Amino acid sequence: MINRVLLGVLTLLLSGSLIAHAQSNTWTVRGKVLEATKAPLEFVNVYVNNTSIGTTTKADGSFLLTVPKTIQRVEIVVSFIGYNSIKKVLTPQEMNKTIVFILEGSTLLKEVKITAKRDKDWKKKWRIFKDGLLGDSQFTTDCEILNPDAIKLTYDKKKNVIATANEPIFVQNNGLGYKIMFQMETFISDGKLTFFAGDKFFETLTSKDERQEKRWNKLRKRAYRHSFRNFLVSLSQNKLHQNGFEVFKEKKIKDTYLGRSSVYKELRDSIMFNCNVNEICSFDSLSNRFTLHSDKPLLVFLTNHFNTLPIFSDYPYKLSQIVLPNGSLEFTQNGWVTVPNGMILRDFWGNEGFSSLLPDDYADDDILNQNNSPETLVRLYAENEQKFWFISGKVTDANGIPVESADVFINQTQNGAKTNSNGSFTLKVPDILKQPELLVTHPKFYTAKNKIDTKGNINQYKISLQADNFQASNEKDKEFQRNWKIFSKVLLGDPSVIQSKTQFPESCEITNPELISFEQDGNKRLKAKASKPLFITNKALGYAVTYQLTHFESDGKDSSIIKGDMFFEKLTPTDNKQALIWKRNQLKVYQESFRYFLSSLSQNKLKENGFEVFKMASILDNYDALVTVESQIANGSFIPCKASDLYKFDPQTNRFYLHSELPLLIFLTKRTEPIKLTFKDYPYKRSQIVLPNFSLEFAADGTITNYNDVELRDFWSNEGLSSTLPNDFIFNEQSTDRTSFETFEELSNRPLVADSSNRFNTNGIGLNRSQVELVQEKSYASVPTDFNVRIYEKDENLTIFDLLRRIPSLTVRLKPETGDYFIGFPSAMSFQSGMQAAALLLDNYFTDDASQINNLLSTLQVRDIETLGAIKYSSGAAFGARGANGVIVITTKK
Repeated sequence: MINRVLLGVLTLLLSGSLIAHAQSNTWTVRGKVLEATKAPLEFVNVYVNNTSIGTTTKADGSFLLTVPKTIQRVEIVVSFIGYNSIKKVLTPQEMNKTIVFILEGSTLLKEVKITAKRDKDWKKKWRIFKDGLLGDSQFTTDCEILNPDAIKLTYDKKKNVIATANEPIFVQNNGLGYKIMFQMETFISDGKLTFFAGDKFFETLTSKDERQEKRWNKLRKRAYRHSFRNFLVSLSQNKLHQNGFEVFKEKKIKDTYLGRSSVYKELRDSIMFNCNVNEICSFDSLSNRFTLHSDKPLLVFLTNHFNTLPIFSDYPYKLSQIVLPNGSLEFTQNGWVTVPNGMILRDFWGNEGFSSLLPDDYADDDILNQNNSPETLVRLYAENEQKFWFISGKVTDANGIPVESADVFINQTQNGAKTNSNGSFTLKVPDILKQPELLVTHPKFYTAKNKIDTKGNINQYKISLQADNFQASNEKDKEFQRNWKIFSKVLLGDPSVIQSKTQFPESCEITNPELISFEQDGNKRLKAKASKPLFITNKALGYAVTYQLTHFESDGKDSSIIKGDMFFEKLTPTDNKQALIWKRNQLKVYQESFRYFLSSLSQNKLKENGFEVFKMASILDNYDALVTVESQIANGSFIPCKASDLYKFDPQTNRFYLHSELPLLIFLTKRTEPIKLTFKDYPYKRSQIVLPNFSLEFAADGTITNYNDVELRDFWSNEGLSSTLPNDFIFNEQSTDRTSFETFEELSNRPLVADSSNRFNTNGIGLNRSQVELVQEKSYASVPTDFNVRIYEKDENLTIFDLLRRIPSLTVRLKPETGDYFIGFPSAMSFQSGMQAAALLLDNYFTDDASQINNLLSTLQVRDIETLGAIKYSSGAAFGARGANGVIVITTKK
């Protein structure tokens, strides 16, 4: 299936919005076009990029455009043959003024135009260009490129087709009723992957009669219904199912679909996962933008568009894959992409080109009216989502002057924002946080703290900051170093404590220690103060923590008290490997946390999630190493209890309550201690919970909503910042269920697919074949092969599986029931013991996973293979038992 990059098609609008002008629903743009001598130019094309809004200049060079206010970014393009084109994004202030464009003559027309001979080579290049530009849709046969002689086609060194044009390319789409003027800036294609960019103006064709006009309107509506833009609009309105879309998350990107499968089977085998709008879409009322986000590929079915050759037997619909390399995509409620962030579209949407393209100003009746106020949009989206509310406000100094770039965040979360030039901010708050603490920090001011209630969804909070003239001291004498050692162990965590939490203090750095001052009280307890926030980088969990210390005291041994306010900001991983390490560490910390215990309690899954609970007759300050849990149960000191004995649920408040008049002892049965300290029959990490008021209020996800004086001891009492997660950390249960962290293997970030996509780097939207990543195993030096396959130029039309059949005694057989290939050698032990699956060594990476081998081989192209060989039996000793059946060895030209 051909994939196409449509950066010029889909990178519709960059972020930015225009201030309301007058009371009408349109802008008026006036201007003049002159040449360098200041003489006016007539008949110059002036249009709004990617729309059907355009005109030509009059004899005096003037023009006038009427632009709907739904166009949030007005990019004017001025184009005239013989002159260099000009593009300009208009600011709100320029809407009331006459804009003058000066066109400079182009030197390109001075070249002699030579028409190339249309031989077989030209026809091949033209077919690649035409297929790449027009795409593959129901309207492709109705499209025609009107001026093919304006296009120059060449090959680059890698046999990619490069297209250039010294004048606009005109494409007439008789199926949708548009003539598109395309000012092409870039075109490159290898026949499968295509990237093009440029400016477009849509001219509506004049219909022959009313019947043709109705047909065009019908087909335009159909094109819109099946478009990626309609998907984004439906997402913003929470109307995916009503508008014919169903979305699943995938375990990994699929380059090919082998054989007939079913969605039911994919869900059952955890290859595909259900997801709803709330999991993949969020709204920012400050920027009036939506964000599509997912760390996994998304599979979208168009349930109103049947597929004559369905891939999934129970979902006979057209489908598309969405891959977000940077995890997110920003768009407006009208479905216009504002920040593509490198998005890749595949399959149905990946095959679209000019043939199904509509102008940005095409309006469907179901598109959300952009004239709604921001407050209305917030309300509409909040009603759809029902899981968030909003806090808005303004930060000023004591004199009422707005404070820009102040950090505003919710205490103990990763939910925060910076104030704009007007000092304004808006935060989207999870509904579970009913009374969050709002903190405001700025290097020049003291930290401000406010407790917020749900009225913040309506009121605008005004926060005034007091100036701070504090000057940090850089003195670090021996006494400071000694005190600092105690302080950092308490703050970050001390891994030397046996009953400590999983901690990463060595991976944490406090970047501004000079802000801390120490003193000792009359009892020789160390006290620490910091008038400004500390900045802590946690490279093990992937967070930058802003920590405002409010209280610290310690005796330097066992007794310490530390309190503070925190804001967590996610770090950007350097590669996929680091992102996976962070995810592993985050999930491991979470599974050891008190919050996970409460979440397991609310779901009645204590034993499943590795917790066992006993009520105790008294608090245990000391443990006797000779006793056992069994003996404590026998003498009545320990009372086994179930989840139903420990919590109650209040449907009115939607809250859970942990309750016990006795101290609780919790064993983490999936987390063994470094050494067996106590309870020979229970060698696990343990914690005690003491409830002075006999209850603790919490939400279903384990977030504590009212601490009510809970005391944690032992394991959970030794928590440090190095192993602390934000309260709004989202736990991916599906991912965790399939992950054993004791034997976790990291993925290599090295791409192994012979794919030309690496040559087309862009920050926009890309449509290409994705990279398949291989589990990183032992790296092998060059190993001599027993068999080598010679590859000829004529073999480029073959598949890798055809070449493999040339290896003596290697069997390559398609399994119809699965669509996979069996690849193997006869057993080395006996000719009667049947075939044994071969392993694969690809570019020095080794695997014996049959499914992974099939996926890797199916993505390889013969022209990208440098060498192909095989190692059999004893020669495979370098790979251990896993290579004993034989190893296929492939190196690529990359």
